[in-house]
Amino acid sequence: MEKSRFGCFLHDLTSIFGEVSILGLPVLLLVGMTSSTASYGVTAAAIVAWLTMVLVGTLVRGGWVRPLGTETLGWLTFSPALIALRFVHYNTALAVASYGGVAVAVVVGVPPLSIFAAIVVGVGSMLALPAIGESIARSRRP
Repeated sequence: MEKSRFGCFLHDLTSIFGEVSILGLPVLLLVGMTSSTASYGVTAAAIVAWLTMVLVGTLVRGGWVRPLGTETLGWLTFSPALIALRFVHYNTALAVASYGGVAVAVVVGVPPLSIFAAIVVGVGSMLALPAIGESIARSRRP
């Protein structure tokens, strides 16, 4: 029996949630251990970025949203090089979204800007990942 669109969405959601959560664990743990729980602080920005990345990754994986820079719908395969890419990409995106978002908000003097920056980085990172993965996969072909 084929899954309904809602069933496919839930399957993709849990898959991407696990992927981002496990491979992004180093930065998520760092944020949890070193940051305060201020309303617009690093922890809040990290959680918003994490959830944004999961939602956008789910939409890309399910084919509901077209990723940037590629005509191919869907998500990355599980080759070793692409798992390493995911590890670096997720941790970099989470670090930039959380610490960078708060830094931008402090410089500008608008604390809620940290949450907006986290959303922008989360969306952009997940929309760009399939194209980056595609270029790495192409470069590794004989």
